[in-house]
Amino acid sequence: MTEQKKIFGTDGVRGVANVEPVTAETALKLGRAAAYVFAQMNPRRTPDGARPKIVLGKDTRLSGY
Repeated sequence: MTEQKKIFGTDGVRGVANVEPVTAETALKLGRAAAYVFAQMNPRRTPDGARPKIVLGKDTRLSGY
């Protein structure tokens, strides 16, 4: 069994694009894992009746490119 690193902290996954851990493969795996978790929610709504939401962010400062 391979050892897994913790890549998701309180501020999400951070790093330089296309350099581990911020790669397309990692993004796909995180998306699949999130979809699995949301699909397992029962009921599929939050306590106040709202549907769960996923938020993706981007740093729009010049240093974020």
